[in-house]
Amino acid sequence: MRLEDKVVLLTGASRGMGRALALGCAREGADLALVARNEQLLDEVAQEVGAMGRKVVVVPADVSDPDQIGNAVAATRKEFGRIDVLLNNAGVLDNEPIVNHSNEAWNRIMGINLFAPFFFIREVIGEMFERRSGRILVMASTSSKIAIGPNRAAYVASKHGVLGLVREVALEAAPFGVTVNAICPGAVLTDMVRDSIRMMARDTNRPEDEVEAEWKGRNPQKRLLEPEEVVPQALLLISDESAGITGQAVNVNGGSMMV
Repeated sequence: MRLEDKVVLLTGASRGMGRALALGCAREGADLALVARNEQLLDEVAQEVGAMGRKVVVVPADVSDPDQIGNAVAATRKEFGRIDVLLNNAGVLDNEPIVNHSNEAWNRIMGINLFAPFFFIREVIGEMFERRSGRILVMASTSSKIAIGPNRAAYVASKHGVLGLVREVALEAAPFGVTVNAICPGAVLTDMVRDSIRMMARDTNRPEDEVEAEWKGRNPQKRLLEPEEVVPQALLLISDESAGITGQAVNVNGGSMMV
């Protein structure tokens, strides 16, 4: 029960890693505000969280919209009175070559992957400073450290930006007892990764199973990870035990990148 009596605001909470993180936090005693666009899927996760005896509020929101972010934070505070942990998990990916790359794809990916964590952090960190305690965790990516191509300029740029944001805010937050960290997952079996495999197969004119095998081959463990494998590291970084860990970008990728 490392998160007993803690309030966690979790974005991208409706499926994949978001669902796994929600259930992991609930098992450790946290109450949760679940944020995503799909209210139906959020309700399903909320039922699972509630079945564990935890308080939960569903907050449908498009995190690419700063106004909706402000509303989501306000709704969480109205329900619980405070936010102890901000867990930025929402993310999107698209494949477009740099030649004639669309403004729409660039803005969408930047808005959700990079701008949304900034706006959420800006909304919640003041109260954490006042209490002189808090945990902020952002789901980054292996792509936060290396290029993974082809056709990933917007995604890789957004994820590199996340690490700059985390490190800078960690410096500002350190004197107030607030930690700010990132996790860099590799290829995890989520809907987004399956979509990514399909897009890469399309772009390289290869079968999907061949692309998936290639991805597995990049991992020394020769596999893709499951969403639940990211949860233990996240729970550590948002718990009181992690007071001395801040400004870090921790890999959870089966050894596919060791820097």
